[in-house]
Amino acid sequence: MSIKLRLILSNIAMITVPIILFMITSFLLMIVFLGDIREMANFLPESHNYHKTKQEDTLFFLELKEKSAVNPVELLSKEYLESLKSELSSIDSGLMIRKNDEIFYRTEDLEKVRAEELPVFGTERSFRSLEKIGEQTFAMKQHDFYLQDGSEVSLFLMRDASPWNQFVRTFFPILFGLCLLILIATNGLLAYFVSKSIIKPINQLKKASYFIKAGDLEHSITAVRNDEIGQLTQAFEEMRLQLKQSHEIQKQYEDNRKELIAHISHDLKTPITSIKGYIEGIRDGVADTPEKRTRYIQTIYTKAVDMDHLIDELFLFSKLDLGKIPFEFERIDIKDYLTDYFEELSFDLRKQNVGLHFQFAPQGHYYVSADREKFKRVLANIINNSLKYMDKDKKELIITMHSTDKNVEISITDNGPGIPEESIPFIFNQFYRAEQSRNKLTGGSGLGLSIAKMIIEEHNGEIKLESTLNVGTNITICLPNDTCAGETIL
Repeated sequence: MSIKLRLILSNIAMITVPIILFMITSFLLMIVFLGDIREMANFLPESHNYHKTKQEDTLFFLELKEKSAVNPVELLSKEYLESLKSELSSIDSGLMIRKNDEIFYRTEDLEKVRAEELPVFGTERSFRSLEKIGEQTFAMKQHDFYLQDGSEVSLFLMRDASPWNQFVRTFFPILFGLCLLILIATNGLLAYFVSKSIIKPINQLKKASYFIKAGDLEHSITAVRNDEIGQLTQAFEEMRLQLKQSHEIQKQYEDNRKELIAHISHDLKTPITSIKGYIEGIRDGVADTPEKRTRYIQTIYTKAVDMDHLIDELFLFSKLDLGKIPFEFERIDIKDYLTDYFEELSFDLRKQNVGLHFQFAPQGHYYVSADREKFKRVLANIINNSLKYMDKDKKELIITMHSTDKNVEISITDNGPGIPEESIPFIFNQFYRAEQSRNKLTGGSGLGLSIAKMIIEEHNGEIKLESTLNVGTNITICLPNDTCAGETIL
């Protein structure tokens, strides 16, 4: 149930519950005071459709009216009026007849009523109404009629309503105070329960926020309701999980940054130490022949080139990581592009005794959107990475390509030593190198595959790696197929 609906229902309850309780209390007090609920009905004004059958006093009054019309002379006879006393007694009523502004007849219980206090002739009423006469209140019915001599006669059927009046005067302050008390108690209880259902989860949120403020992102809260606070609790929990994830990513980023600095320091210090050693050898006269000096200088140059390459790789990686490097995409036939690239590469690979095999289905559709220079960098990084670790006498690179309606897939497979299974998830991380390859012979910046992955992701593509120890490694590049509208795929 939503909080809005809950508040609406509580407000309705705050109004209806006190009214119902007030009515029940008033009803019980009237029964206690008046003795019987039927007695109370006798004191109240009577509506025309109060009952389908008339009450006894109404039937009696109708008989008197009928008598006044049929035989008014008999109605005013003392004998007839005296005969009515028993019936008047049974309905707890008195009878008074006024003739020409003077009392013609009255029963004993109406002795104190004076003629001038009665309603004037012509205000006839067949229904019961409450009239204050002197110090008393009566439930009264009045019937006016004329005699043959023109005399004005008013017939009054009266019942003492003072108990009702007394009840109202006595208990009205009590009932008013009781109503006020019920209203306050009901509103207080409803406000307590409604506020408790709202404040309790808010306190849980408050407590959880203190944990987050203190840096504890492990304290979780569970939404047990589906109202607005439950939705807020769910949103708060999702926020906590996102903060926790962001914190973990930030921590991982900080660890990576520290690792990056450590690797840069290591990979720069090593060649610098070598350069310093060779320069000291030349300066101290260790390279005392032209051949030694030439070899030392060549080594220094090679180390400087390696450092320059490392700095270039690091600079490219940083720009890719920050999204600062521009890409010039164009629609190219990747089959023709790779054919030209591997044709140029094959000359260098022959010198290294590496066999290169490029296989593809001629009928395939191989158009992609790519940056020529950046994609060439991807291929160079993957192939150079493979060549560094090949340990077979007969080295081989097999490149296969096929296309689907959605992608063009390029697989580069070598017959190198393979990569341990536990290292595969981290192989595209910056500066990551499998443990057995971290030696002077292979070296490398450790950024090549990270850069390749970043460039492929900028192409909206994907790069995957599979490897088996002592068998080789396969790297697959998936690029979106750039099929032109209306072009037929053979």
